[in-house]
Amino acid sequence: MNKLNKTLLTTILGAGSILTLPAQSYKYNVTGTVKDSLSGTPEPYVTLRLLRQGSAQAIAAVTSDADGRFLISTNAAKGPYTLEVISLGKATLSRTVTLADSTVNVGTLLLQENATELGEATVTAQRQLVKAEVDRLSYSMKDDPDAQTNSLLDMLRKVPMVTVDGEDNITVNGSSGFKVYVNGKPSQMMSNNPSLILKNYPASNVKQVEVITDPGAKYDAEGTAGILNIVTQSETKTSGYTFSPSVNPSNRGISFNMFGMAQFDKLTLSAYYGVGYNKRPDGTSSSERETYGDDTYHLLRSAGTTTGNGTFQYGNLDASYEFDDKNLLTLSAGLHYYHGNSTALTTYDMTNVNGAQVYGYQLATKSKQRNEGYDVSADYQHTFGKENQMLTLSYRFETSPSSNTSTTIYSELTGDVPYALEDRYATPDNRSSEHTAQADFTTPLGKLHTLSTGVKYIYRLNRSDNTEDTRTSGSTDDFMRDEDNSILYRHRADIAAAYGEYTLKAGDVSARAGLRYEWSRFDVSYPDGKRDAFTSHFSDLVPSLNLSYNLKPTMLLRAGYNLRIGRPSISYLSPYVSRPTAETQSYGNPNLDSEKAHNFEMSFGTFGQKLSLNVSLNYMLQTDGMTAYSFLDDSNIMTTTYGNLMHTKSLRLNVFMSWMIAPGTSLSVNADGNYADYKAYHYYNDATAHNSGFGGNGFFGLQQTLPWKLKLNVYGGGGLRSKMLQGTSAGYSFYGLSLSRSFLKEDRLTLTAQAGNFIKPKRLYRSTTTTETFRNESVNSSDWMRFGIGIRFRLGSLNTTVKKTSRTIENSDVVGGQSSATDGSQGGDGQGSGGGMGQ
Repeated sequence: MNKLNKTLLTTILGAGSILTLPAQSYKYNVTGTVKDSLSGTPEPYVTLRLLRQGSAQAIAAVTSDADGRFLISTNAAKGPYTLEVISLGKATLSRTVTLADSTVNVGTLLLQENATELGEATVTAQRQLVKAEVDRLSYSMKDDPDAQTNSLLDMLRKVPMVTVDGEDNITVNGSSGFKVYVNGKPSQMMSNNPSLILKNYPASNVKQVEVITDPGAKYDAEGTAGILNIVTQSETKTSGYTFSPSVNPSNRGISFNMFGMAQFDKLTLSAYYGVGYNKRPDGTSSSERETYGDDTYHLLRSAGTTTGNGTFQYGNLDASYEFDDKNLLTLSAGLHYYHGNSTALTTYDMTNVNGAQVYGYQLATKSKQRNEGYDVSADYQHTFGKENQMLTLSYRFETSPSSNTSTTIYSELTGDVPYALEDRYATPDNRSSEHTAQADFTTPLGKLHTLSTGVKYIYRLNRSDNTEDTRTSGSTDDFMRDEDNSILYRHRADIAAAYGEYTLKAGDVSARAGLRYEWSRFDVSYPDGKRDAFTSHFSDLVPSLNLSYNLKPTMLLRAGYNLRIGRPSISYLSPYVSRPTAETQSYGNPNLDSEKAHNFEMSFGTFGQKLSLNVSLNYMLQTDGMTAYSFLDDSNIMTTTYGNLMHTKSLRLNVFMSWMIAPGTSLSVNADGNYADYKAYHYYNDATAHNSGFGGNGFFGLQQTLPWKLKLNVYGGGGLRSKMLQGTSAGYSFYGLSLSRSFLKEDRLTLTAQAGNFIKPKRLYRSTTTTETFRNESVNSSDWMRFGIGIRFRLGSLNTTVKKTSRTIENSDVVGGQSSATDGSQGGDGQGSGGGMGQ
């Protein structure tokens, strides 16, 4: 063990001993009881915050117990403070409290009903880390200290029903067919490249992440696994301004972030921007492909090295103008940008059944990756005289250009290669653009019932221009255009939808039923005339049903059913043939149809001051699902493409727990176990594939408040190897710790140090593909030690946040295009900052 590892191990052991320290003593204790003003009954688990007068920054926050009692302990300076009591459906109560004696008893605080409360009934966990509603679970990033220096990809490992594996592939309820939203609006680029974007996106900019596994009729039916909504703004509005710059250098790169909010009379602005550089650790890769029944070209082995780096930017601007109390206009614009470079040098060796070499060569690959996304939107909301009755009109434009230019050069040829090897310069250029218009109307029907209706139209154009230049390998000739392997592709989609949704809230019971109709038309054409154009139409009725029952004020039981639709992305559709090596190729399928999935879900949640627990059980049934599959063609080339072939049955259990062990000590656990059965019929030469088995993953985080205002966070987790249609994916593990402290008045300066995967940092990822004709195994490894610091400073006095319309455009849209560490181009930073060790 080297000196660095010994030092870091000593740090961990020392931190572990600190956890046994007695609870910290405090100078002042504020006590009291919270009750309902009318019934006089205790108010359990309401939020109480102690604030400096004239400031919105809380110096302490707790929740009341089951009997409405509370205790706030603090080492704040002597003097007057504001005690704020917050409870859903109640008017916020403020009381001046003077810290003079060691114990201050404020007596009984009475809360009144809030007649203007518009939010849905929710159950909030201790520290507000998790929240359960009738159709979703939310995880609060702003209340998790780890979010101050980690990327959003790292933090997703904590979110219930979300899995991030060792190669940074994201799944929701075990499926990659989910959509990503930002502030309730779809992000096409994030949906197509979630791993690539979220690993460079700071979690400190995010308020909460919502996992919407049971969307209602007002959401698009697309996205078979549901929706991952990243919320960066709240729905409240105060006055003032704030500006927070931060910098996060580490051994993997550096990022600079800025966040600011301000209000000018009726105009409110909010903006964030970030820029940075990352470097992927140098890695090694190897593979072995065995072809059954072929004695000559029997075993293909490869071994190589990879390296890469990239730059990224992201930003968003929100503005709202409140003409009066009934009319609100919201404007938004955003960008996401990643440019990366990567190189790989790999040696290939083919041997016969006796182990003698048949041929060999060396392949050098250089890639330039570009992924960008830009969007603008506008929402107008009119509130009528009748309470909670409103009309929203929305428009949104989004475009996502991307390319992955690559140059492949063959050298060191030996033996008799059965292919005509050609050096290749490929310039695939893709762009997806869409215009969306939408109208939503919501009206209450009496005190218990609500009706929502709406219409929507989407115009989407996918463009894929793919050109190739080639030359004979080993020569120094100029590259010449290869017309046979170049192709131009266009895919236009027109989608129209209408929905109706009914909601009932009667005491402890909530119910929601909806029906959505979607009509879609797809036009496929080839401007170069190399293939015939064609048109297809689809009509779908999409039902949904959700029920919830509050067994107690802090105990919620939910059940639901919904039908979800997945439509293919440009990467699934484009017929362009990518040839990363002489023995492998991949291409899309322009004849893909939409897929459908039936989802059934039950969950139970209990949320207390000390312990919060949520258990979810999900069953998914899918036929004719879109899936990638591989086969050996007549030339012995391993070919990967897509088809509507997958028949899936999966059962998944997720458990989330948050436990306050003692004052200043808390533990959170997110665990997931599943059983899946996959079948595909007639995928190549009438072959059949079938695989099934168990899988699982877990995460834990331990947070400890130490003397001198230090906060220690220790975390770790991992996942088992999981079954796929034609093989097994890699297992993984990771761990880390961070230490932070805030300084200056109102904790305006925060410093954080963090480290991860510093003992046995090298990790291996082993995945296999097995069919009736061949077996392919690949192993990727790299050093994933991580260490860095974070510096954040806050200017301004109050948190002004942009007031949002209650409805906006929400396209839960396209399946496919997720970027991962094993992307065929090897472009970009394929690993997340959370790190891990494969198995």
